[in-house]
Amino acid sequence: MTVSELVSAVKQYNLTLTVLEKAATTHPSPQQVLNVLIARDEVRAVLTAKTQNDEESLMVIIFLDQRLKKQAGLITKIVNLAEWRASLHPSPEAWWWFLEPPIQRWDHLDGLWSALSVTSLTATLSLVVDISTRFLSGGPDTLAAFAVISQSCLTLLAAGGVLTTAGRQAIESLLKKLKIPKHFWHEASCGFAGLLLLCTIAFRLSLPEIAKEYNKKGVEDYYAGRLTSALFNFNRAIKLNPDDFDAHYYLGSLYDTELFDFDRASAEYQLAVQAGNNKAYNNLARIYILQDKKYDAAVTLLLDGLRKVRDKDVRYSLHKNLGWVRLKQKRYAEAKAELQEAIELGRDKAPAYCLLAQVLEGQNKKKNALSEWEKCLNQASSNLPDEDNWIGMAQERLKGDK
Repeated sequence: MTVSELVSAVKQYNLTLTVLEKAATTHPSPQQVLNVLIARDEVRAVLTAKTQNDEESLMVIIFLDQRLKKQAGLITKIVNLAEWRASLHPSPEAWWWFLEPPIQRWDHLDGLWSALSVTSLTATLSLVVDISTRFLSGGPDTLAAFAVISQSCLTLLAAGGVLTTAGRQAIESLLKKLKIPKHFWHEASCGFAGLLLLCTIAFRLSLPEIAKEYNKKGVEDYYAGRLTSALFNFNRAIKLNPDDFDAHYYLGSLYDTELFDFDRASAEYQLAVQAGNNKAYNNLARIYILQDKKYDAAVTLLLDGLRKVRDKDVRYSLHKNLGWVRLKQKRYAEAKAELQEAIELGRDKAPAYCLLAQVLEGQNKKKNALSEWEKCLNQASSNLPDEDNWIGMAQERLKGDK
């Protein structure tokens, strides 16, 4: 090898590098990149051969190498040097085949973005577990299966993209197709993890609205006599939103009037009262009167209900039951006053007449009581347990009067 060969190789290196630099703003081709790398290979081959080195050429080589390194970002953007190395197997000493894009200033925050991604995914996973537990309690249905599967799959895919090699490669491939610069990959992954977390939070916040739909379906099933389905839907509504007082009320009503499980009914009514369901005041007080003989507790509950409730039908029931508990306590004057208040609110309803008749009997006003027993008998329904019992009492009293 001669000095002229070194000079020639350096000139070719300079020429190809200059072409690449001039094409930087006009989308240089992979071929132009390859020409530069091959030209640099030629320079290396001349330098490693036994020859006399021209000091001037050596200085030029140093200068050209500096220019080549400045094009690292452009080169790595145009071609995948890793794939080229796999095909051509350059020497590890040929550093130009191992160029890396320059470190951007925001790349120093890659560790922070990765930490935020992991934090977001951890929070998302916790929410997915919570949502899945709520939906799957009591057995899955179509909506529950879709919600759990979709949320779980998205979370697992995102977690795999951050935590596994195969997942990262898949994410990187997607980011390349989207033409997102490599120095933004950590930010993009963090953004995806954050978006997934926000979507999961939004879904979690929507559970009360979904619970309303389950409760609505439960009410339809309840009144249609589909008790098993109604029980499932009320329980699902409560799992999705424990503060759904309507679901607690209707579930308590189902236990009370259909399944005769008064302990569970009482528990559900208590939760409904705490959540603000006005109807539950009356129903819970009724259980206190009939099952538990908790007259003082019933009075407190009924008086509290009367202070809060404005609905005419509900107030009728509250006055009626307050009269009922006063009857049980043998406080006849107070019972009579409450029952008369109830009658003013619902003259077409039997219970207040039936109870007022018993109050009058307690006051030894049996003739007055007979008039109330007649009204009780005319309006009572044998389909309702309490009223059916009072129908028997009315018939007995009126029969004895004849």
